Amino acid sequence: MAQLKASARQGMSRHGIPRRSVKDSYRVEIRHLRDELDIKQLDIEAKCQALQETLEELEESRSRYADLYDFAPVGYMTLDAKGCIKEINLTGAALLGREQPQLIGMPMSAFILKSDLKRYLDHIHQCRLTSDKVVTELNLAVKNSGAITVQLLSVRHKVRGGSDFSFKTVITDITERKYYEKELARLDRLNLVGEMAASIGHEIRNPMTTIRGFLQMVKERDDTDKYREYYDLMIEELDRANSIITDYLSLARGKKIDLKPGFLDSIVKTLYPMLEANASLHDKQVRLDLGLSPKLMMDENEIRQLIMNLARNGLESMQSGGLLTIGTLTKEDEAVLFIRDEGPGIDSQVLEKIGTPFLTTKENGTGLGLAVCYSIAARHNARIEVDSSSTGTTFMVRFGCD
Repeated sequence: MAQLKASARQGMSRHGIPRRSVKDSYRVEIRHLRDELDIKQLDIEAKCQALQETLEELEESRSRYADLYDFAPVGYMTLDAKGCIKEINLTGAALLGREQPQLIGMPMSAFILKSDLKRYLDHIHQCRLTSDKVVTELNLAVKNSGAITVQLLSVRHKVRGGSDFSFKTVITDITERKYYEKELARLDRLNLVGEMAASIGHEIRNPMTTIRGFLQMVKERDDTDKYREYYDLMIEELDRANSIITDYLSLARGKKIDLKPGFLDSIVKTLYPMLEANASLHDKQVRLDLGLSPKLMMDENEIRQLIMNLARNGLESMQSGGLLTIGTLTKEDEAVLFIRDEGPGIDSQVLEKIGTPFLTTKENGTGLGLAVCYSIAARHNARIEVDSSSTGTTFMVRFGCD
């Protein structure tokens, strides 16, 4: 090192370069390098700040996407080629009644009702064959919630970097929509029958009234005593036919009702002695379970008819010793009238069509009693729900409270 320094000094001496000017040149160069270094450092800091802001925006976007994905009003899930769940959002997990981690790897078929399993397998098979959307409606067996109706919309998706594929699927709960579609279809049928009733009901009743009057008059004559029982039978049958026409006319959509403030409890208490006497004749019981229902706008005569129809159906469905419970309660913003029997329950195929005019399981029934009840409920902006099992059936009439 000493030799190098000495050699440098000798070189500077030979060329006549002063030692001070060399030092100054070094200082200028160093200062220039420091300035450049400061500029580079500032530039790097600016880029780091911009990168940090970009990362924060990406994280915020990812968080927003995750929230949109998880809390969407429909379920999103990815199924592998075998139909097992690879990914599912919170809404989809809630529909299936499980936690997200529990669902990963489970076959979707485990949640399908057995009666709809073939339809689901056809859905998956169709997804394999086409790249178009495949839509299927089926029923799921959800833990602690019974069965719900859902719509599956699936699209085949090729897995990146391989020949395998998966199915991107949207699962939507359409239980309520299907219920209202069913109700609208049933009301359309009621309205059609009601229009027919309004058109021909009175035309049939008028000649029947005339015939009954003449039968009553002829029956009183002395020379017809031996035929009196026949006249009584004909008059009885005419009265029964007239009763059926009365029910038939009750289906008319344009029927006027006289709405006045009243209480369901009061009407039930008024009808109780009559229902109790009727039940006692057949060794059955009627019990009241009233819960102080709120004041409602109602046509009292129609509500009486609704209660009588439902109560008679309940009594007729039970064997001797059966108990019919008629009650009221208030639930959220609704007043509920319920009638519960201990009969054998209603067959599922009949339950799907219940309230349809002329649908009956009784040997001598007309199939108009429940249809009239549904018409009365519709005129009072109420709805009827039915819960039936092998231990009994409960009809609930839900009235909206103002």
